[in-house]
Amino acid sequence: MRLSDIHVQSIGLYRPTEWLSPDEAGLREDEFPGGDLKSVQIAPGVPPVDMAVTAAREAIGRTDVSAEELGILLHATCFWNGPEEWSPAGYIMRELGCPDTSGQVLNQGCNGMLAAVEMAAGWLSLRDESSTALLTTATMVHGSPTIDRWRSAGYGIAIGDGACAVALGRRPGIAEVSAVNSTTVPQMEWFHRGALPLTEPDPPLRPKVDVLARARENTSLTAQTGLELQSLQIQAYKKVMRRTLDDVGIEPEDLAKVLFANVGAAQIDATVMQQLGLPLSRSTWDYGRSIGHVGASDHIYALEHLITTGEVSEGDRLMVVCGTSGFHITCLVLTVGDLSPYEQYEQHH
Repeated sequence: MRLSDIHVQSIGLYRPTEWLSPDEAGLREDEFPGGDLKSVQIAPGVPPVDMAVTAAREAIGRTDVSAEELGILLHATCFWNGPEEWSPAGYIMRELGCPDTSGQVLNQGCNGMLAAVEMAAGWLSLRDESSTALLTTATMVHGSPTIDRWRSAGYGIAIGDGACAVALGRRPGIAEVSAVNSTTVPQMEWFHRGALPLTEPDPPLRPKVDVLARARENTSLTAQTGLELQSLQIQAYKKVMRRTLDDVGIEPEDLAKVLFANVGAAQIDATVMQQLGLPLSRSTWDYGRSIGHVGASDHIYALEHLITTGEVSEGDRLMVVCGTSGFHITCLVLTVGDLSPYEQYEQHH
């Protein structure tokens, strides 16, 4: 879907001050072969919604819009974000001081921020030029009884703590969202479910998340092989990426960088980079392995890194793509805009 006048006006991050390496966590070398992962960022004891509030305040501070002027807030949850039947969006809005604003919660895991961009783009297309949408997400698994930072997300994937925020609007900013597309592969919905029941168990049970264990359970529930599932997933990525490039009228070689989830190099290369015919060096993998898979925040941490290191400049095209349980995939192309306001903000803070 080609978009017009939908811009990333600013971004904000929660910035952890601690990191943990696999060695420091006492993991065996064969659990993360090849030295792929360097470390994960951690934020012990910080509630995820408070990290989201911090990131949101930075994003708002980088715009000329106040919290009171926000038109909508979309919060994407990833793992535990607070008590069941509670609204993290309402909490974030109250902390920011957002009166009379719509707050919505998305549940699309690590694809949540990109799904929020697609939803906000539709909302903004019906609004006037002054409208602004604020998108937030947060992940914190330190000390979780149900999430194992090193094993729950799958082989070679370690979860980092963190949060991000994006202010999206109609007026020019640091990047324009040139196109966005998404797809769902319903044949894979059970991949992250395994043999878990669809009715609530009695007594209540919150099983430990183990994606690989659920995948193994699925071998007895379906006739599809692991290779067939991988092919199904890769073809879905390939189609949605091709559709998004066609919407903008560019080819893979026109992309300055590809931003994917912070997973292992082999997975990024096979799933995305080979399908685009681009080398792994054109991805943000090397940066991602220093902070871990920070849920739906991966792409925004990577975008900030590209800007602050001077790896992108005005006019560059970036592909941002992710997938999550469902199996939901979203892909968008950003066109980098004027970064001088961003750089001026950095100089004064």
